[in-house]
Amino acid sequence: MKLFRSLIVVILTISPLLLNAQNSQVRKLALEDVLYTAKTNSLQALLAKHRFISSHWSHRSYKANYLPSVSLNADIVDLNRSIVKNEVFENGEWIPKYAETNRLNSSLAVQVMQYVPFTGGRIFVNSELGRLDLLNDDPATLMSTPISVGFMQPLFSYNAFKWERMTEPLKYEEAKRTYLESMEEVNLRAVQQFFDVALAQMNVATSEFNVANNDTLHRIAEGRFALGTIDQGDLMQMELNYLNSTDNLIKNRLDLEVKRAKLRSFLGYNDNVEFELITSKDVPDFKVDVSEAMDLARQNNPQLLSMERQIIEADQSVAQAKAEARFNADLFASYGLTQQANDFVGAFTNPRESQRINVGVSVPILDWGMRKGKVRMAESSKDVIELSVQQQKIEFDQGVYLDVMQFNLQSDQLKLAAKKDTLSHTRYDITKQKFLIGKVDVLKLNDALSAKDAAIVNYFQALRTYWNYYYNVRKTALFDFEKNHALEQDYDELLK
Repeated sequence: MKLFRSLIVVILTISPLLLNAQNSQVRKLALEDVLYTAKTNSLQALLAKHRFISSHWSHRSYKANYLPSVSLNADIVDLNRSIVKNEVFENGEWIPKYAETNRLNSSLAVQVMQYVPFTGGRIFVNSELGRLDLLNDDPATLMSTPISVGFMQPLFSYNAFKWERMTEPLKYEEAKRTYLESMEEVNLRAVQQFFDVALAQMNVATSEFNVANNDTLHRIAEGRFALGTIDQGDLMQMELNYLNSTDNLIKNRLDLEVKRAKLRSFLGYNDNVEFELITSKDVPDFKVDVSEAMDLARQNNPQLLSMERQIIEADQSVAQAKAEARFNADLFASYGLTQQANDFVGAFTNPRESQRINVGVSVPILDWGMRKGKVRMAESSKDVIELSVQQQKIEFDQGVYLDVMQFNLQSDQLKLAAKKDTLSHTRYDITKQKFLIGKVDVLKLNDALSAKDAAIVNYFQALRTYWNYYYNVRKTALFDFEKNHALEQDYDELLK
């Protein structure tokens, strides 16, 4: 048994040294280092960045839609050799006849167009040049339109531009705040991963201490058993304690490697990077004012912008349904100059005026209540959304209140956990000394050991809970309460 125990001690002592020898440079990482690396290297942070970039270009596309657009249209070759039906005027009437057509048409046009957001119409300026060849002995004909100015305006229809001007800026601002919120989500996950590894490290350190301590106690127990001061049951219990602590050490080391691998993957490190976490017991000691946090959350949180946008989009759907339910009219007007000739110069000489005005009306007569039904559906959907948003706002306020109250309790909880940890260690040391002189039995010693191990785990869990609530409150309000300033991001730098 002594040889077996000695071999276990040697193996457990040398194995971590061998691992460290393979990786001579071990990085020391504090919580701040893990948070920084997570925000710069983690996949979750990169996904948040690219989601924002996508929203940015969507917003750029929306803004570009309000700028003048220039387009070039060309029919390079339009050849038509076929027999077609034409109407010929003979003897005072139009008579349909089939005739052979053999022509080649080409055209080139440039158009400048500008939307008018307030009315939903369009203003355009065209310039066009066309050539028609009949593929016979007749010369080709050129037709030019040096300039044509026109206006197209729906008179009573739904104006999508009006609503886009309200929703699109909200979407972009929501995307900015969602990015900040996503980065706080990265912080929260980094905290979880950090304390997973830190707790695993602590478990290994505790197990190593317990193995060495139980080995010493077992050796002492063997001597006392030889002297007859303890019975065989106590000796066997001490041996069992040693074996259990050895088993726990092996399991905890394996758990530590698994947790390190997960953190390494989260931070974007390769498999050759080894690190050791440094856990600081210093935490910011301050309270968050509930009313201030509530106001900041309502002002900054993207969920509130999303709720506002949902209401506007519901109004938009109602407006669209009502516009499509009534009669529509479209106005088209254009004025330009045009000319035709057999040569290029003649096609631009003494151009004639060209005017066109068109007013079209679409009046629904009978649709069996379809349009009215769509309006009622849109209005009902709007009512549902308004009620849902009201409920979401109530739940949001309750969530903010509970998160802040929970955080404000964590500082005291952490102090209590630290006090329990200190007392449990002191109690174990005293109980151990009493056991060595025979004043307490093995059961009391085991109870003190279990309390000591549980207390240090409880302290690390309290640290984890403190930082978890800290970053959760930051995420909700998008505000750094410790440094007293709003969370910020250089979005231009983000887009590079």
